[in-house]
Amino acid sequence: MEPMRYWAPTSNMDAETKRQHLEQMAASGNYLWSQKYDGNWSRAIITKERAALQTRGISKKTGTYGEIQNKVFFWNDVVKAFDNDTIILGEVYLPGGIDKDCGAILRCLDDKALVRQKDIKLEWRIFDILALDGTLHLNTPFEKRIKLIPEVVKRINNPLVIGIEYHEMNESFFDDINDIFAQGGEGAVCAKKDMIYIPGKRGPTAWATCKVKQEISADIDCFITGIEPAIQEYTGKDVAMWNYWEDERTGEKLLGEYYGEYQTGRPIHPISKGYYYEWPGAVYTSVYDKKGNIIPLCKVAGLTEEFKTELRDNYDEWIMCPLTIGGMMVSTAQANSDGIGISIRHPYIKSIRKNDLNPADCTLSKILSD
Repeated sequence: MEPMRYWAPTSNMDAETKRQHLEQMAASGNYLWSQKYDGNWSRAIITKERAALQTRGISKKTGTYGEIQNKVFFWNDVVKAFDNDTIILGEVYLPGGIDKDCGAILRCLDDKALVRQKDIKLEWRIFDILALDGTLHLNTPFEKRIKLIPEVVKRINNPLVIGIEYHEMNESFFDDINDIFAQGGEGAVCAKKDMIYIPGKRGPTAWATCKVKQEISADIDCFITGIEPAIQEYTGKDVAMWNYWEDERTGEKLLGEYYGEYQTGRPIHPISKGYYYEWPGAVYTSVYDKKGNIIPLCKVAGLTEEFKTELRDNYDEWIMCPLTIGGMMVSTAQANSDGIGISIRHPYIKSIRKNDLNPADCTLSKILSD
């Protein structure tokens, strides 16, 4: 069975079109996404007759899919977990490494591949189930297939075998993927909830699956010109375990487990952690135009708690501090002929350049020339 391929935006598709498609997907409520890891695709096929962990590529020696089950330490537990026909898809992944590092191990002879994992062992990150205990799931919607993953991981019971986590693709997707990019991650894989598995195809329709990689991000040099206070309202879903509250009569901020009193009518309400600690929620950034005027660029959220504390306690030391930021794209749709009015979609801080970049070098002309 030939693997199903994931669709990716074509190289001739402009960034604005890519962005619009992703926004439509996020707004539809019809997609799930997971973080993409830089490993090697693999497929476990377990039957009563044989068991194999196959690669995507065809072996020149055998004319069929390569097999790597003797090159990993988790395989015996996988085989022992299932008695009837089972097909599991996963990514063989070297923690902290990249695809070529993982591939270098898997291209070794069996014994040498195991020796090379003396310090760090290859993991298996399960992302789909195509058959389980004799039941074929090719025509089962993706949303239902992935619900089988926790059960499969539990049955295998090996610390090297991990289930990929899926999330609703909604308005927070862009902030989440920016966090992944900021941490050096590869990107994300999105899939339609009702997608069935079609071997050898890129899903049943265009955009049924989509890989989102960092190639649509941009690096921009800018500097801090202000801060935005954190929002007061707690917007999370786990209020029963929340520890940050405010007394509605006195305005006093409370730290601790107050949910029980909240439930019984005490006039308090949950507040955001940032509001409790009086942290900024975001920084405003700017650049210089060709006349030396400061031109507002964008608001950047997703700050670390350490940086938020620094901004709160030592604001004067950070005003005009240079930053390098990334983002999903640079938009010039609202810009005038001089470039004033450009915006960075979903920006995030890549590095703080306090000691190695002069604010005077953060210019609009540099952005427009990239």
